[in-house]
Amino acid sequence: MKTVLLAACLAAPWLVLQDPSKPAGPEVGAPAPSFRLNDQEGVAQAIGGKGEHWTVLAFYPKAMTSGCTKECQSLRDSANAFYSAGIQVFGLSLDSVVDQKAFHAAEELNFPLLSDPDGSVAVKYGVLMKDKPFTERVTFVIDPAGVLRAIDREVDVASHGAEVIALVEGLQKK
Repeated sequence: MKTVLLAACLAAPWLVLQDPSKPAGPEVGAPAPSFRLNDQEGVAQAIGGKGEHWTVLAFYPKAMTSGCTKECQSLRDSANAFYSAGIQVFGLSLDSVVDQKAFHAAEELNFPLLSDPDGSVAVKYGVLMKDKPFTERVTFVIDPAGVLRAIDREVDVASHGAEVIALVEGLQKK
């Protein structure tokens, strides 16, 4: 029985119950969790630690779904403003590299989509849905020093790009 349960948890990490006494994820002001994931081209991307740019991590539940498509289109359409403000944007979900590549191409996205198929990064950030193979729709803003500066849990998919730009530009002025 233990072997069967362990195998089920390894095959579907979203079935693993997290310890409720632990924080659900990083808090604003804390160092952002570091990680390496493959993007839609299979190229490893390292996130976390000190860097040259502000970083936006936009977790979304599932590629090619209506809400996620609208959110990523909004981020795509704000690309010039992100670039001008020195902001790197990454979309992130549990979808495979193959699915991320198809989504990236279909929507002509201009920012990398990261694949977290085992949910390990979603767990670090506290956005893995309980008992479901999806992430919550949450966006994290990380400053160049690698510190988490904002968490947006109230994402409006239609205007997300403009809202994130305004948020980061406000943080940059502080």
